[in-house]
Amino acid sequence: MKSYALAILLAMLVAAGYAFQNTGDVVVRFIFWEKTLPQGLWDILLFAAGGLLMWIVSLASLIEVRSALRRKIKEQEERIRSLEQERQQLLEALQGSQAAANRAVEETPGPEGSTSGSPQ
Repeated sequence: MKSYALAILLAMLVAAGYAFQNTGDVVVRFIFWEKTLPQGLWDILLFAAGGLLMWIVSLASLIEVRSALRRKIKEQEERIRSLEQERQQLLEALQGSQAAANRAVEETPGPEGSTSGSPQ
């Protein structure tokens, strides 16, 4: 952030030097509008307007990218939800099969014909 502020300060100093060296008046006519200002000031104003225009264009691009990323996040969250549901179903099925296996082991007769789960 400090380097950004330093770059802005340096650009402002260069622009001020340019404006002071180009003090000749220029008449600008646009449709029904006419204005007379020093050439350096006009150049700086046009440069600033171009920078502002480019910032607006980049802002529109940023909004487009953010909306695409939000859409992707929404899709990923939905996928996570479905995978968590599938995981839960698999865990329940595994617990059910383990319980059935435990019951089967308990009901299996021992070597003397008794079930292994009952005391003798």
